[in-house]
Amino acid sequence: MPAQEQKYKVVIFPFVYNLGSESQIAGVERIIQSELIRSGLFSVIDQKRTYHYVRKTVLHNFYKIDNVEKGSNFSNKDIIDLFFSFEWEKVVKMTKQLNADFGIKGSLSQFGEGYRADIEVINAKEIETVRLQEMKDKTVGALVGECESAEKIPEMFEKLVQQITRLCLSDKVMETAEDIIESYYQGKFTYQETENKLLELVSDMPEEFVLQYTLFSHYLENPEKIDRLIKTGEKAIHLFDSGNEEHIRYMSFLGLDLFHELANAYVIAGSFSKAITVYNHALTIYPMNQAKYFKQLGVLYLLEDKGEASMDAFKKVLNIDPADFESNFTIAALYEAKKNTAKALEQYRNCVKYATNPTDRSKVLEAIKKLEAK
Repeated sequence: MPAQEQKYKVVIFPFVYNLGSESQIAGVERIIQSELIRSGLFSVIDQKRTYHYVRKTVLHNFYKIDNVEKGSNFSNKDIIDLFFSFEWEKVVKMTKQLNADFGIKGSLSQFGEGYRADIEVINAKEIETVRLQEMKDKTVGALVGECESAEKIPEMFEKLVQQITRLCLSDKVMETAEDIIESYYQGKFTYQETENKLLELVSDMPEEFVLQYTLFSHYLENPEKIDRLIKTGEKAIHLFDSGNEEHIRYMSFLGLDLFHELANAYVIAGSFSKAITVYNHALTIYPMNQAKYFKQLGVLYLLEDKGEASMDAFKKVLNIDPADFESNFTIAALYEAKKNTAKALEQYRNCVKYATNPTDRSKVLEAIKKLEAK
């Protein structure tokens, strides 16, 4: 089913209203419901059914009353306030019991003439095996909206619904992408079927990093797709946000270094300068693999006949990992190329203690012998 035809089921729990005593504002749930339905991406559980379920659950949990009629002396406000005090695990369970993909709960508060909306979007995917804090991180997204007057409340919630939509779709898209790749590795999809399914998702959400990254990883398996690989990798790097935990988590999930693989594709295509640009960009936004990036820069600068830049890059590797044999040896060789025999000898001798195999040790000793004979 194409992504645009799939509708996700949402339950909008009753909101808490912390407003002035004379305020007549109510019904923000209806605004959210209307906007979600209008998007064509969601179906919303009937509000009367939702409230009846909330009332029944609250009465049972707090007062062990299973007959809703017996709890008629509790006002709507009493019920909603008690519901709002539920721990998030309970709300996740309620969302799942209503067979909804997502739950929305929140409050609208008044501060003088202004208003603030606080909303939690709950993802009800299967999470029983996840540790508690990880579970909360993965199931709850918090949104905040503010406006300066009651007249602006509908506009504020329209903007919040746009954020809710992006949050919900992003979460589900990640699950879908993971399922497609898993099905491919299980032999359920051919290479071309997998590409087509990923391209379909990308066409719906071209600005979603996870999709571009997943498609990039798929193109890596086919050397004939190098042009598409590079194009997709460029888009993925543009969308990557090092402050986004999901981006970091997903790169870890696939075990693929986007920056290194894209730079390598440029090398294969003969564009060393673009590979250098990728590594330098990676060093500014991605905290992992810094030593590897500097080492690759050192090699690429050598290929571009930029000896000083190469030496500088290899020295930065040693700042991170002083025992890196290849960097130590290359720096020595660069000093030798510059006719700086003293520095070269000093560096070669320093290499000896980092030679972890007979071949490397023999190579260093031969270089020292050669220089000392001059």
